[in-house]
Amino acid sequence: MPDTAQLQTFTAGVETAVDVAQIERQLHELWQLAAESAKDPSQRQITRACLLNFIVFCETDAESAHASEVISTLTSQHPCRAIVLLVQPDVASAELSASISAHCHLAGTGQKQVCCEQIAIHASGPGVAHLGAAVLPLLESDLPTVLWWQGDFLKRIDLFRRLVAVADRVIYDTSTWTDPQPQLGDLARRITEHPRCSFVDLSWTRLGLWRRLAAEFFDAPNCRTELARIRTVDIVHGHGPGASLRALLYGSWIAAQLNWPVAEARQKIHLSAREDRDATSVGILSIAIKTDDATFSIRKNFGESTASATVDMPNACGLPHKRAFWPEDDTSLLSQELDLGTRHTVYEKALALAVIEDVSR
Repeated sequence: MPDTAQLQTFTAGVETAVDVAQIERQLHELWQLAAESAKDPSQRQITRACLLNFIVFCETDAESAHASEVISTLTSQHPCRAIVLLVQPDVASAELSASISAHCHLAGTGQKQVCCEQIAIHASGPGVAHLGAAVLPLLESDLPTVLWWQGDFLKRIDLFRRLVAVADRVIYDTSTWTDPQPQLGDLARRITEHPRCSFVDLSWTRLGLWRRLAAEFFDAPNCRTELARIRTVDIVHGHGPGASLRALLYGSWIAAQLNWPVAEARQKIHLSAREDRDATSVGILSIAIKTDDATFSIRKNFGESTASATVDMPNACGLPHKRAFWPEDDTSLLSQELDLGTRHTVYEKALALAVIEDVSR
């Protein structure tokens, strides 16, 4: 049975090595001790909270450390049981080890700590074969399971199949992939293979403001009539990680929303890259949707984390409408997606069109 010192170490976020087979028992005893300690008025009350299972796949120590940092902040808004997997199948020696820790946040007047546990599992070499069997018993039943895959899961497809079988949502970031565009077809097929699971690309999440601003152009009735008259969509992007794919997804989203066939999309949507020394010049830099009588423009403002939208047409206000981009660090993007919790059918539709468009260009 753990003692008070071990409980304090656990709730302070210090990792404690445990036998893989004893993880659940050790956690149960620690929370039981926390409940008993709460009866002492001189002790700060510790409450465990959990709304989902959050599995993180990592292949390097740096990714594992980053995952722990993200989880430490994320759990303040999204209490979960976090399971961080450091998986190194190419290492010769077999290992399957584990540790436990907690992320705690003060609540109310500061007399109460709300804590979430983190389980870290390191599997290497032949030990990777036991990963699925180690993870499955650790999942809280009747709670959704989210799998955040750091890196390119298409390159670890056997491991991916084992973990996606227990996931309700898979979150990944194609902007971190070495060369994502040739893999779009394979990505779309994998999504189709798992209809029960919702797939989320953080590159798509980063397009949220761009999509919202474009949609807002056509809220007004006089602007909405211009949708059927669109001649060209010019999208300019930078050279940062995933920039060209983000531009392709954005153009495909416009085409998919307007039900353009591939030939029409190829004819009307023009993608181009631009060099720019501004540190904010990553991803999409500007778009221009043109009809015979109007131009709808969005541009990222130089040196700012903002974008301005402008309508140039008769009887329309030409003053720019400025909006700030949402934070784009992993913690903020993941929090956005956990808040939503819905299937991205629009993304899947845009991805399917992007596959055909990219092959056809």
